[in-house]
Amino acid sequence: MVAGSLYLPKEDKLKPRGEDAHFMCIEEKTIGVADGVGGWAKTGVDAGEYSRDLMTNSTIAVLNQPKGAVDPKQVLNEAYSNTKARGSSTACIITLNGHTLRAVNMGDSGFMVVRGGRVIYQSPIQQWSFNCPYQLGSSKKDHPDLAMELELEVEAGDVVVAGTDGLLDNMHPSEIEEIIRPCLEQDADSDPQQLAEGIANLALYNSFDKYADTPYARAARKAGHRHRRGGKVDDITVIVALIKCYHSKIAS
Repeated sequence: MVAGSLYLPKEDKLKPRGEDAHFMCIEEKTIGVADGVGGWAKTGVDAGEYSRDLMTNSTIAVLNQPKGAVDPKQVLNEAYSNTKARGSSTACIITLNGHTLRAVNMGDSGFMVVRGGRVIYQSPIQQWSFNCPYQLGSSKKDHPDLAMELELEVEAGDVVVAGTDGLLDNMHPSEIEEIIRPCLEQDADSDPQQLAEGIANLALYNSFDKYADTPYARAARKAGHRHRRGGKVDDITVIVALIKCYHSKIAS
């Protein structure tokens, strides 16, 4: 696995670092994203502190796992137990073990798998109601036991695109395909950093488009907001990981 990432925090002078966080532990073929829940700002709490601590503790937990056998659910449990900051966050942790991609997902962050230029899988989201995702945090409303455990087989050449809702709310799978497909056709060894930047920047553009029929706008209309169109201005985190072949096995 090789990976690249881009984080674009929304403009906020009070919180210049935004509320998203992520990690990439390439030696253990494990990546993760988290999105601090903005509602905490009403109580003077920066939920970005929680998401950053959660991802830092996730990295530590990954390194505590048996070599080559990372259990993402155990990682999330350990990170949650060791995160003491106030706030709450969604979380998605993904690991590659041989030909199997394993993930744990809490809330509305998530990932897609692209094969041959087509999205063949998108992780489901968890939310209590529109724009109210499951979340881990100091309020202890939700617990890692509620997180979904996901597993699927992958192949050399597959592309994993992980992101927070700043990505998923503002880009349809077809738009992600349109960025990845030509790059793969030109070069099977595409630069994941370049792909992450292209995807994140289009998500940013869509977030400011008042007329775009984004996934967020469609979900809003489904929830009863009849005239909602346009993107959702938000922090945007994108990780792109390419699955490589090494001695007939998928490896880093």
